[in-house]
Amino acid sequence: MTTENTNNTLSSDRVTLRSISETDVDAIFAYRSLESIARYQYWEPYTKDQAKEFVDRNKDAGLEKRGEWIGLAIIHRADKKLIGDCALKIEDTRAEIGCNISPDYQKQGLAKEVLRLLSDYCFNNTDVRIIEGITDSENKASIRLMESVGMAKVSDFEEKLICKGKPCVEYKYSLEKTKNNNIK
Repeated sequence: MTTENTNNTLSSDRVTLRSISETDVDAIFAYRSLESIARYQYWEPYTKDQAKEFVDRNKDAGLEKRGEWIGLAIIHRADKKLIGDCALKIEDTRAEIGCNISPDYQKQGLAKEVLRLLSDYCFNNTDVRIIEGITDSENKASIRLMESVGMAKVSDFEEKLICKGKPCVEYKYSLEKTKNNNIK
C-alpha cells in the first residue's frame, strides 16, 4: 500500500482522507441517515440538520489537533466520491480511531485501508505508541476489521453500558508501535 501525507490529507492507492467541508453535507447524510450505519453507534440515524451540524463541527479540522476528535472525509479515489468518514483522537502517546463507510463501499477492504492510513500516520508522524478502537461486542464486522490490521482485544477492558435503551458491552482493541509497524 502506497501512502502519502500532504496538506492535511492522507492517501493510499484507493482512498484519500481529507478535511470535511461544507459541500459534504449531502454525501454524509446519505449514509449516516441509514439504520445499518447507526446501529452500533451512540447516535440514531441522522437527519439532514444533524448532518449539517456534524459537518460544521468537523470542517477544516487539521491533523495537528490534539486532545479532541478530528473528523475526516473518506474519498474513493477512482470514483472521486465521499464514501464515509473517519475519526482520530490523539492524546499524548495514545490515539483512538474509527470509521463509517457507506454500505455501497463496504466489504471491499476500504475500511482496512483507512485504519492503515490512520495508524501509519500516527506511528510515523506523532508520538503515538498505542492505537485503540472501541466497538460494541455485537459488531462482528468492526471486530474483524480491527483484527485484520493487527489490533488485539484488550483483555481487561469490558465496558457495560446502556446504549439506545439497551444493555450492551463494549470491547477495546489496540495496536502497539513496533519496529515493523508498516501495516500490510
